[in-house]
Formats: sequence, C-alpha cells, structure tokens
Amino acid sequence: MSSPFNQDHMDAAKKFRENSEEMMDYYKDWKSSIADETVFDDKTRELLGLAAAAATQCQYCVHTHGQKAIKYGATDEEIAHTIQIAAQVRAGATMSYGLESLEHSEE
Repeated sequence: MSSPFNQDHMDAAKKFRENSEEMMDYYKDWKSSIADETVFDDKTRELLGLAAAAATQCQYCVHTHGQKAIKYGATDEEIAHTIQIAAQVRAGATMSYGLESLEHSEE
C-alpha cells in the first residue's frame, strides 16, 4: 500500500505539533490510556479503528490502522470483512439521515 504521508503532509504535521505541543501531549496520553486499558487485543483494537476510519473516510487513519492490523496478525479476509461492516454502517447512516428529507413531504 502506498503511503498517503507525503512530504507536504509531514511538514504540515510538524508545524501543527510545534504550535500545539501541550495539547498534543494530552492527545498522546489519552491514546496511550485507551491502548493500555482496553478489553480488546491489539488486532481487534486496530480492526475497530480501521472500521471507524473507513466509515469516516480518513485516508491517513485507514492507512495507519490497516497497517497496524496486519502487523498484529489480521488476515486479508478479516480486513475485507471489517471494511464491509464499515460500509454497511455508513450506508445505513446515510439512509437514516436522508429520511429527514421525507419527514415533511406531505406538508
């Protein structure tokens, strides 16, 4: 898989970190506490992250969680099924949200 982390992205990330160091430290601590206190094994945690990343369409998150899931032993089939679940949730949410347009169609 090609990396979405090109040099422009990495330069912007460096500027972001430099301009929000304290907040980034809080974020890192929060991420660490989630990983340390989770009831899920590493593979499952990364597959959950992958599903959320795919549903929210975060290219960088998909790349990172996908690679970590593979590192922790996820199979191609598990990754494919994870993406199918994310797509199902996203499609259902789109349909449910879209129902708003019909709620007042008789008025």
